[in-house]
Amino acid sequence: MDQAPIPISFKKKGTIYIEGQAIVRDEDGNVVPIPPFKQPGVIKLCGCGRSENKPFCDGSHKKGEK
Repeated sequence: MDQAPIPISFKKKGTIYIEGQAIVRDEDGNVVPIPPFKQPGVIKLCGCGRSENKPFCDGSHKKGEK
């Protein structure tokens, strides 16, 4: 049973986008509930380390941009 690859993209110093259904687990293997995002079907992970909602992006990377 072949599955299509899940597209994953990222912005420098910012968000990591997962397009499609995925399960996010913490280091203990527990499922982490995915918050709703503006783009349904897209999971946004923090790539900068500043998010208060890790592992998910909360837009904190934008605070240091000019």
